[in-house]
Amino acid sequence: MESTQESLIDSQLGYYRARATEYDATFVPYMDPGLPSALARLRSGNIRGEVLELACGTGYWTPYLAEAGTSVTCLDGSPEMIAEAGRHGLANVSFRQQDLFDWDPEEEFDSVFFAHWLAHVPDEKFDAFWASVRKAVRPGGVVEFVDVTARHRELEQQDHSEPEVAVRRSLADGRTFRIVKVFRDPAELTRRLTALGWSCEIDEIHPGFLYASCRPSGS
Repeated sequence: MESTQESLIDSQLGYYRARATEYDATFVPYMDPGLPSALARLRSGNIRGEVLELACGTGYWTPYLAEAGTSVTCLDGSPEMIAEAGRHGLANVSFRQQDLFDWDPEEEFDSVFFAHWLAHVPDEKFDAFWASVRKAVRPGGVVEFVDVTARHRELEQQDHSEPEVAVRRSLADGRTFRIVKVFRDPAELTRRLTALGWSCEIDEIHPGFLYASCRPSGS
């Protein structure tokens, strides 16, 4: 029998597969207040070399990563999202469908980046996800990510059955899905990642938006 958590993760993937063609129209207005600060951080020089982008979605961040790195490998669980992202036609970018909850990296990269993904990782899978990330980053490499804080909770459709884990999202055609949404603040993330062996600088760069730069401790 499928667990409640796995059912929620399946619903989340179904939502993003169904949302692919309308994602950009809703993402940019939602993110607009924090985008300039996030892009400034991304372009600050830490991202370099061979880059791995996780949960690339429709590829909003991918062109900026392609400018910063020599190559970008993009992973996403949704083939529909990958199809949308491929429209950018970037010569140094490749795409691969990958379930990030069942990911065992076989390659290492100089830089790893993901945006608005960590909030979709339930606490029970948090440590395992970061163990996989650790395997994917070379010694001396960097992991950077963007996400939202609890200030954004009021913008979501609340799921009263699991308010600390899930929210509801609706599509233009009226379909509704439950997805994982765990809001974490910079101090909480710093403590948790330090305990997992990461050295991180995590800042709220704009009200409701955080940017993190992490390296394996000792590298």
